[in-house]
Amino acid sequence: MLVKDFITKEPPVLKSFDTREYALSLMDDFKLKHLPLLRDNVYKCLIAEKDLLSMSDSALLADDSTLFSPCVQESTLIFDALAMVSRYRLSLLPVVNEKNEYKGAVVCERLVNALSELCNAEAEGSVIVLEIAPRDYSLTDIVRLIEVNNAHVLSLLSHIDNITGRLHLVIKIDLEDASPVIRSFERFNYTILYYFMKKGVVDDVLQRRMEELVRYMNI
Repeated sequence: MLVKDFITKEPPVLKSFDTREYALSLMDDFKLKHLPLLRDNVYKCLIAEKDLLSMSDSALLADDSTLFSPCVQESTLIFDALAMVSRYRLSLLPVVNEKNEYKGAVVCERLVNALSELCNAEAEGSVIVLEIAPRDYSLTDIVRLIEVNNAHVLSLLSHIDNITGRLHLVIKIDLEDASPVIRSFERFNYTILYYFMKKGVVDDVLQRRMEELVRYMNI
């Protein structure tokens, strides 16, 4: 997924002769905290609301290429755009070509939609969160345990816990009742931090286990 698939030209742009009040009014109208500043359609910098609020009421916007000017190109991977938006806490990310000419922008709403698609967030299924040591991580083994239970991985996200140094895997599968997969992970000594599925499914499984234990104790 590339940035070119998410570009919009809906957000307005600013010019160096625009005033502070005008820029703030545009940000308020479009619910944005940032707007690009152009000169002859060349991207110069990104104007932030917090910087405008520190300017005098009658000030014109600066046209200084040394100012903060994050941007991406159309061929940039959407992951890199997400990283930049997160790093700088942007509400809008300008898109330029090789000559730094402004082509449009990617707004946070579109990036959220892209992330939702990548994660299959709206697909029916269950989510299991595993915790493992990074050295023990084997995607092949994890997928095998899922697929032997007639399930499939819809998405898999991972991150390292900064405190424990252990790897957390967030796995979404296409089963609404994930109890067979959970039992498989338990048999192979995987640590399950959380699981999310249809209400009552796990309760039913635990209830059956309790009933089996009681019957065994009464024999």
